[in-house]
Amino acid sequence: SYATCGGKDSWSEEIPEVGKPGCKCIGFDNIPGTTDISVKDEDGDEKVVSYPAEIGGTCKAWDDGVHPMCRGKDKPEWCKERWCYVDPCTCNLKKKPYVTMYLPEATFTGKSLYYSYHTCGSEDHFTKKYNIEACQNQKSKDKCLDLKLKTGAAKCAWTGTQCFGWEIV
Repeated sequence: SYATCGGKDSWSEEIPEVGKPGCKCIGFDNIPGTTDISVKDEDGDEKVVSYPAEIGGTCKAWDDGVHPMCRGKDKPEWCKERWCYVDPCTCNLKKKPYVTMYLPEATFTGKSLYYSYHTCGSEDHFTKKYNIEACQNQKSKDKCLDLKLKTGAAKCAWTGTQCFGWEIV
């Protein structure tokens, strides 16, 4: 066995999933290092957490064991759900992706960075409760259009009935 000889079994490693056809993950895989992200814990306090540098690059439960709320026994359901970053303009799933709250100033090909649980075959138990400023959580035109990026640019756009990230309207 590999363990007996002090080796590593690189042949049977799980191959990373890259999302459903028509909505592939856009990130990197096997990138060393970390990315520091400011998140809120269960008390609403800001914490800086080190995620792997390749966060969102493939379908994975990125928050499990990393996010302060995803440590210990009584983890919320979303901790074990797989997600990745996607290109919103090429994602043709019924459930539209969301503008990330983890890296709000990050961009991909000049657009805001978007994430999707659905492209990874997971249910999104996170966004409605914890990403309060997700465009899709805004139920009126005024609330939708009031959301801005730190640069002052529009974050969301109103379709007449729904709010989405401005890049996908």
